[in-house]
Amino acid sequence: MVRGVKMKRSFGVRLFNVFNILMLILVMLTILFPILYILSISVSNPQAIIEQRVTIYPIGFSLKAYKHLITDKYFLGAFFNSIWVTCAVTVLSIFVITPAAYSLSRPFYGRKIINYFFIFTMYFSGGLIPTYILYTKYYHLFNSYLVYILPSLVNVFYLIVIRSQLEAVPKSLIESATIDGAKELQVLFYIVIPTIIPTILAIGMFIMLASWNMWFPSMIYTDNRSMWLLQYYLRSVIADKSTFVATGLGALVDMRVADSDVVAENFQMAAIIVAAAPMLIIYPFIQKYFTKGIIAGSVKG
Repeated sequence: MVRGVKMKRSFGVRLFNVFNILMLILVMLTILFPILYILSISVSNPQAIIEQRVTIYPIGFSLKAYKHLITDKYFLGAFFNSIWVTCAVTVLSIFVITPAAYSLSRPFYGRKIINYFFIFTMYFSGGLIPTYILYTKYYHLFNSYLVYILPSLVNVFYLIVIRSQLEAVPKSLIESATIDGAKELQVLFYIVIPTIIPTILAIGMFIMLASWNMWFPSMIYTDNRSMWLLQYYLRSVIADKSTFVATGLGALVDMRVADSDVVAENFQMAAIIVAAAPMLIIYPFIQKYFTKGIIAGSVKG
């Protein structure tokens, strides 16, 4: 009887494993299909696109859409704007949030009140119109690159996550370093931060993704096209129909592309691929730190 029960359990485990594998394959296909379809459209023959014959396999092959894309001065400007804004926001945010979280993790008079103040800002904001007036009229951030950076420097949620991790650092480590004559900054940078590196890297990844996908400030805080970020450029390529003209073939050609061998869909999909490529390239190199940080952030102590 016991042996039979063991066999049933073994079969149940195998069945569960098969189910998990099938679900993972389904999720993988769900993720890969749109990427392969977009990539296929970007390099396919315009006639095949017009006739809607392209699936995940390209029909014909041409990189002309990418050639036109990388020679578009507005695309290049938006691409490099996004790169340096993303780097600046990620680095500066970590340098601002980590010391602030360390300060809030240390005992001092009024600590609870300050913590409640930060948490309050997570649930209540000034609203879009007051924020716009504040940034443009009083801070003079209209048509300024600072409008991309300053509002993104402090994310309260990430601050609380790092603070929770810092509170879990054994107090004996900090006390030993203090007894040995270490100053607060030395304790922070040489003792505390190395113990929470995975969490900081994971949060840095989230900040990087959010900064790279930023587009709304370009829409409301600037009328200078050379200051656009990549995602807002991408929005204009996909959504702004004023740049498209109809052809005799029933297709739309982007007026920015003076080439009959490239239709609007080629150009749009190429822009999507190039906009997504940097994050897809970076993620595999920091995946292990990202996973460690997520696990560390979910377990305290």
